[in-house]
Amino acid sequence: MSSFRARLLRVALSVGLSFSLWAFVSFSQNPEESVTFSDLQLEAAGLEEGLVIVDANGVPTQALPQVDVALVTDRRQLAQLRPVDVRAVIDLSNLGPGDHIVPVNVRPTRNNISFTPRLVDPSSVPIRLEQLSVRPVPISLQVQGNLPFSFEQGKPSITFGGNPIEVVEVRGPLSRVERVVAAGAIANIEQLRATYLAPLTLTALDGRGQTVEGVQLSPATVTVEIPIKPVVGLKLVPVQPTVIGLPAPGYAITGVTVNPPLIAVAGSSGPLDLVDVLRTEPVNVSGARAPLEQTVPIIFPEGTSPREGEPDQVRVTVQLAPVTLPLQIQLPAPVTLVGLASGLQASVTPLALELTLAGTSQALATLSQAPLRAVVDVSGLGPGGYRLPARVDLPPGVSLSGAPPEVQVTLRFPATPTTTPDTGSLEGTPTPEPGASPEPGATPEVTPTP
Repeated sequence: MSSFRARLLRVALSVGLSFSLWAFVSFSQNPEESVTFSDLQLEAAGLEEGLVIVDANGVPTQALPQVDVALVTDRRQLAQLRPVDVRAVIDLSNLGPGDHIVPVNVRPTRNNISFTPRLVDPSSVPIRLEQLSVRPVPISLQVQGNLPFSFEQGKPSITFGGNPIEVVEVRGPLSRVERVVAAGAIANIEQLRATYLAPLTLTALDGRGQTVEGVQLSPATVTVEIPIKPVVGLKLVPVQPTVIGLPAPGYAITGVTVNPPLIAVAGSSGPLDLVDVLRTEPVNVSGARAPLEQTVPIIFPEGTSPREGEPDQVRVTVQLAPVTLPLQIQLPAPVTLVGLASGLQASVTPLALELTLAGTSQALATLSQAPLRAVVDVSGLGPGGYRLPARVDLPPGVSLSGAPPEVQVTLRFPATPTTTPDTGSLEGTPTPEPGASPEPGATPEVTPTP
């Protein structure tokens, strides 16, 4: 047993010494050296089907960053090594939608080349993957330009390969495809006198009419045909709406509008010359209390018709508003004195004024919220008789009809009692008993509020 081990040890030692000698001789004759390759184009491998690489804005991209690599190899292979022999690769296998940091691998492109990467810059790169999506969108054709007078355009037709087409497929990253609402094209028929026929390239558009980048349309080009032909005669005629019925009591029609107000009418010269206005089917406003909007047909005289592309009905709007007629009423207003000097008494004729007031029913209704009062200012006046104006405070929308009201005011000092001997009889006018009625025609005394 020990003899077998000894032989095995001698064999291993011989192999080791032989390898060491071979390595020493090889290294001496063909030593290792390093080389640096700059700006190698990075490649992607293993991308799952249905995924696409996108940039920060979600737009598909094939542009990957460049890398610098430093390699170690022997002198013999170094003499044959070229940049095309080195491949920088990122492996996207098993990566789903989202953002990833992927390491960079460096490998040879030929089997007879070997090297060891010493430095890779950058050693990893950020990658964003997004799901591919496909869905149909309608074609939106925009016709621009004006035709010469007496020419009209027919209904456009859109074909692909000779067959009518209304929708196309949009393909690309999911976030981009979801923004596309239509495939747009523009046909310019400015001053054309013959049928328009041309291939047009479609553009992916979002809801605001802006171009969506990073998607593909299939088909990308369609053929558009727009018939353009002369007409016998054309005339631009105003539209006059027909309104029937009466609105609810207290309401009146304040305006009638029609949209569009003018219609281009086509026809032969005889009937067309007789058309000065186009009338509509009736719009009934009976009992209405609010504005009305109705779409009603236009009545075209015999031998005429709307120019192709023109509507055969219009939108009629009837404006209504409450009737605001001025009214007059008569209301009493008690007279109140202000500014009466101390020690004076006053009498007023009349004690209440009958006022004639004017205004709308809504404004006059506010008078019930506060009683009327006629105010007479006697500030600075002494004993005597005066004809003074009365001031009446009225709410907004209510005015006083006629001349400003005036009252007769008498100011005096209180009477001084006269003492007479008790002779059993009194001369002159007897003093009325308390509570007795004044003589007819006497003016009552009032003590106004200072």
